[in-house]
Amino acid sequence: MGNRKRTQHSSSKSSNFNLIVTALVAPLFLMTIVFIYYLQGHATEHELVVTCLIAVLLIVIVSLEISHYKEWTRNMSLANTLLSGGMVLLMGAIYAFGPNIDTLYYLIPIAAHAVLITYLVHERFALVSSVLMAIIGANLLTLSSDFNQFVFVFIYFLFSQWFAIFLYDFITDRISLFKTSLPLIVLHIAIVITFEVRSFDDLVSVDTVIAIAFAVLSIFVSAVLILGLFPLFEAGLNLLTESKLLSLANPNHPLLKQILVESPGTYHHSVMVANLSESACEAIGANGLLARVAAYYHDIGKSFQPHYFIENQQNISNPHDELDPKVSAEIILKHPYEGAAILREYGLPDEIIDMTEQHHGTTLLKYFYYQEKENDPDVREEQFRYKGPIPQSKESAVINICDSVEAAVRSKSNPTLEEIRQVVRAIIHDRLTDGQLDDSQLTLKDLRVIKESICDMLNGIFHSRIEYPDLKDSQPAREDSS
Repeated sequence: MGNRKRTQHSSSKSSNFNLIVTALVAPLFLMTIVFIYYLQGHATEHELVVTCLIAVLLIVIVSLEISHYKEWTRNMSLANTLLSGGMVLLMGAIYAFGPNIDTLYYLIPIAAHAVLITYLVHERFALVSSVLMAIIGANLLTLSSDFNQFVFVFIYFLFSQWFAIFLYDFITDRISLFKTSLPLIVLHIAIVITFEVRSFDDLVSVDTVIAIAFAVLSIFVSAVLILGLFPLFEAGLNLLTESKLLSLANPNHPLLKQILVESPGTYHHSVMVANLSESACEAIGANGLLARVAAYYHDIGKSFQPHYFIENQQNISNPHDELDPKVSAEIILKHPYEGAAILREYGLPDEIIDMTEQHHGTTLLKYFYYQEKENDPDVREEQFRYKGPIPQSKESAVINICDSVEAAVRSKSNPTLEEIRQVVRAIIHDRLTDGQLDDSQLTLKDLRVIKESICDMLNGIFHSRIEYPDLKDSQPAREDSS
């Protein structure tokens, strides 16, 4: 109990530190830059005071926003710190380079900030952060200007970021990224014309042309920054992004090749579990792609001793027939943790590793337990249970269920739909009453939806074959000599 309290206290301190860093970094950079401008005579005392008030307001807003997230990680704080702090510094550098150029703010690649925050932190946080960054940019780049200029810059930055968030759906495809940039370019040009053109002469003026060129160039710079920075953050923080999941799902990944070569039965089992898990997760609104990829790797621990697992025992005798139940249980019980160890060695994301360790929870190896119980009535269940932890997420719990369901249904010959339903219902009930789903956040409604999804998938798999007529009752096909 003492260790648990210390762990919770440490986690709380870490969470508070992450919140403080995330809330303070951009406002502090803003105040520092404006204070430097004040010392240089480029900002007045009034502007410095207003900036400090804005910074305090932003700190409060960010703190309140982060408090809504149940899991705010160190990586999210680090990503936001680097992106927001870097963008504020870039704005300060651009203002220092050309404080007398009124249209220079069009050049700032503000869209890159919003898109990267979306993918590296959270979309909701990106929307809020876009407003804050627009306020910071407008304040920083319109010192000694009138209020109208502040409003113009704020609207430009806000619209640029919000449209970028909704337009850039998939940022690792270079061709689609630049194609998607075209609507944003049109938006930027429309904003420039709205702000800068008050007569036909303004439309063809040098200032307007330069402003449009800056606005268009900022989109291309944003696209380059997105393509360049995203892989760096993804690799440096070991973030589990959609693109990384798709990369891990590639059959040419060395670990998936290892499973296929060393334990082909396990590979086929994993693919089936992946299909069931993805469908079930999507049905309840969980991350189907994450479940699919985690299922591919969840049994990699079996590749160390594949012949001890039934799906790899084609045309060979079962080696467990010659072993003591305790020895058999020891071999079976360690495969999730051996798998997690090799996944860590290869640097896979923590989410995949956690699901590998959790996919059996603390379930009981009933076959070997009751076999040993015949020899030793006093045997303890703990010796035949996985050491856990139990599933900590919806995706992990779904894999836990689908893993057992696939194995149970595969053991039956041509199961009927009713038999499939009975198996699925029994396994879900067993997991529920055994406490395996207590930490998974799954509701009873979710479990009903999962059951229907799994049954539909399995029914399609086992009953989708065309019934051909008996060859004995059919006429032989004519073979053409040609």
